[in-house]
Amino acid sequence: MIQRIQSVFLLVAAIVTIIMLFIPVGNIYTSEYQYTFTCFNVHLPDGKVVMSTLYIALTLIVSAGISIFAIFKYKDRMKQTRIVSFNMLVFLIAIMMMIWLFPDFIFQRKGLMQDGDVFRFNYWIMIFVLPPVCMFLANRFIRKDERLVRSADRLR
Repeated sequence: MIQRIQSVFLLVAAIVTIIMLFIPVGNIYTSEYQYTFTCFNVHLPDGKVVMSTLYIALTLIVSAGISIFAIFKYKDRMKQTRIVSFNMLVFLIAIMMMIWLFPDFIFQRKGLMQDGDVFRFNYWIMIFVLPPVCMFLANRFIRKDERLVRSADRLR
């Protein structure tokens, strides 16, 4: 189970997804305040929570859980492939909410950002590239294993 390379890729994807929960996504610089945007909430430097973004954290937790669940579905490779593909979709929805939806739409609607305010992403947020790549590679190796088993079945 864990000795398979796709299980290692899925484990790395789950670990990095959990790590991403605790990395600040970015800062909003306004004329009055500096807000910090994390996966759980938007808060001021003194710790006062301005807006809750708990559903992003929940989406990432679900994605990590699906990755771990997919590791244990190693006996049914086709089902594992579908689970990993669904997990990629869930993860990409979380990224879309964090990178596109919040700075451009939600923050302006809630009044946290005006036209002259700046939203700067944290450079460590580039770690978001790693889980989808790991999920893609895991899916690829699962399909490769399935082709190998089918070819061995034909030889019998």
